[in-house]
Amino acid sequence: MAKRPGGKFEVIVIKDELGNYTRFKVSKFTVFSAVAVIILLLVGLTVKVITLSNQHSKEAVYRAALAKKLAELQTSLNQLSQENAKLKTQVAELQKEREETVKQLAKRVEIINSLMKKVGIKEENPGEGGAAIPIEKVLTDPEVDPDDVIPAIDRLIKDFKRTPITYPTYGRITSDFGLRRDPLTGALEYHLGVDIANRWGTPVRATAEGKVIKAGWCGEFGYCIEIDHKNGFRSVYGHLAKVLVKKGDRVERGMIIGLMGSTGKSTGPHLHYTLRYKGKIINPKPFLEVNLDKEER
Repeated sequence: MAKRPGGKFEVIVIKDELGNYTRFKVSKFTVFSAVAVIILLLVGLTVKVITLSNQHSKEAVYRAALAKKLAELQTSLNQLSQENAKLKTQVAELQKEREETVKQLAKRVEIINSLMKKVGIKEENPGEGGAAIPIEKVLTDPEVDPDDVIPAIDRLIKDFKRTPITYPTYGRITSDFGLRRDPLTGALEYHLGVDIANRWGTPVRATAEGKVIKAGWCGEFGYCIEIDHKNGFRSVYGHLAKVLVKKGDRVERGMIIGLMGSTGKSTGPHLHYTLRYKGKIINPKPFLEVNLDKEER
């Protein structure tokens, strides 16, 4: 290519080995335009390559982030699966415990039912009736929901703990409930309790849980304690040498509340024990003869 006068370029194209060639002329504008187009194409191609590279980098970052998120989700899923397995195990254990609890409650219901029959406690509730099932079957009947039964049984057991049962002290019964001769005058009288004799200072225990409503001097009873069991029962412990509780105290069955003595109208160390039920004095003898397991105490 040779520059020609007039601002044009002469282009020689050799066509064969004999030296024949073709000449044609190209203006500067055409050459510059072609170069400019080539440069623009190169620039565009470069920009495209850079853009594609950036997009590829962004996609790589996105894929990496996505892979990380998926890994985290998989880890969480594995943890949830483990926790779910633990929960299933715990549910199975709780179900087993629940069944065992139901069996124990059924056993206690049978014991309570037997003891209450033994002591002869009857509730008079006129105007009642309808469909019912035996108490010993209530926890095993498929038509009864144990979740509804258990709270009622809990209340029954709690009420039973407030029922004054078993001996309040150790010793021998020297005077039963009912007719007897006055130990001092010999006159016929009606003894409103049971006398249990033993050595001075023998521990005296509460026969059920309740609240102390009297603790101190009680005239002929000497030093005495009266407990309200909040279910119609009240128990009285008389002729004590020492009172170990005070009015307002809460007591549990088996708790030592005083010491045996011979205060008041008494001929020797003993405990006078009286029971009241719904305001009436009742014979405590059947209640004394009930044997309780340690669990029931």
